[in-house]
Amino acid sequence: MGAPIKKLSILGLTGIMAFGFWGCSAGQSGSGTAAVSNTDSKPQPSKDPVKIVFWNSGYPTIDANNKTKKREDFYIFQAISRFEKVNPGVTVEVQDVPSNEEMFTKFQTASIAKNGPDLTVLWSGTYMLRFKQFLEPMDSYFKKEERSRITGWEAVAEGFKEDGKIYGVPFSTDGIFALFYNKKILADAGVNPEQKPLKNYNEFVAMLQKVKDKGTTPIGLQMPVNFWHIPSYWIAQTVTPAGLGELVQGKRNFSDPKLAEIMKAWNQLYDKGLAVSDTSNQARQLFYKGQVAMVLAGNKTITEARKALGDDLGIMKVPDFNEDVQIHDGGVGGVGNAFVVTSYSKNKKESVDFIKFLMSKEEQINKIKSGEGSLTVVKDVNVNEFIDEPLIRDMQTAANKPSAIFWPDNIFPSELTSEIASLQSLVFTGKMTTDEFLKKIDKKRDEVLNSNK
Repeated sequence: MGAPIKKLSILGLTGIMAFGFWGCSAGQSGSGTAAVSNTDSKPQPSKDPVKIVFWNSGYPTIDANNKTKKREDFYIFQAISRFEKVNPGVTVEVQDVPSNEEMFTKFQTASIAKNGPDLTVLWSGTYMLRFKQFLEPMDSYFKKEERSRITGWEAVAEGFKEDGKIYGVPFSTDGIFALFYNKKILADAGVNPEQKPLKNYNEFVAMLQKVKDKGTTPIGLQMPVNFWHIPSYWIAQTVTPAGLGELVQGKRNFSDPKLAEIMKAWNQLYDKGLAVSDTSNQARQLFYKGQVAMVLAGNKTITEARKALGDDLGIMKVPDFNEDVQIHDGGVGGVGNAFVVTSYSKNKKESVDFIKFLMSKEEQINKIKSGEGSLTVVKDVNVNEFIDEPLIRDMQTAANKPSAIFWPDNIFPSELTSEIASLQSLVFTGKMTTDEFLKKIDKKRDEVLNSNK
């Protein structure tokens, strides 16, 4: 949940597919030296002082709701203090970077000059793999048993295959993007998704119409972001993840009649007046005020939405498009971020040690307890033992199911993702027909393929 909305704010960079989960134990680094665990009882000082420069785009260091919170009160700085204690002579310098297109520009510019960080967190998939010339391959640093603690390696592997060459380490799972709804508004319209889950698109539209008839805007959409949460999910569950690869490879067309049907159905939400859309986060605020019945959101929104709506907050998955889809009862999401170590780093071994430390069972539990990271990718931590919020528990479960489909935009080349983003608002508001839209996407895809020959 991007990418995590984070990764969907850029839409001009790239894509993949996968699902998500991990862990860590002391293992061999590429140099053959045992990785340091946070449970070591006898720290061994480094031969020479080492400073790891960490460009941080994955851990919070500012609390918008508590301006008085000090940096040392945040999880990442507490974890660094623990790491440095068991690794005398090694220090970690945190430099915050934004998780948007600016991050990629900054990373590319610095990497060309070879004066970037030792490690950072990048969006996974082709957002990350487009920079693989600057990334240290991770294969030799992790034993089989270390890798077995996590799923989501496809998101950081060449060719998006679990056994492919890996250029990063899964950082976290975004869960899946789902429909957050106001229980009271839906109940007033005679709708209860908990008792009667929606089975398909037609039932979805019928529900939205009931809400509209009661005088409330049914759904608020952020464009073009929410394209990747609803119609791209319907496309993915229709053609399967393998089919998304075929779309990119030109073995299948976006203008396929089945996909055209999905796009036309998506546009009906606008044509029937069932949705309002904007390019900002306005819909979310209207939802919190009870002026919109539902919005699309991911795991990170649960705590904020609970504060706004209390017991009236409900979450349901985006309904299947129809009964014929090949993947049922899922959603888009998964491992949206990855740790990467730069190929030009002079502290590769220490950087990998730091990653393994952060991904250890103990540190993943500490992170969850901090409230700054509720979902994990490690298999040996049960979130239910540390989280009281039932919706977060449900989100973790949904993220681990095979029906969770990795962000479809992450499999598309950056040029294709950008083209879809630029045209989506036009087609959704009826300024471009769905047929024109899909043909333009096919044309752009072909141009990308030809340019890569």
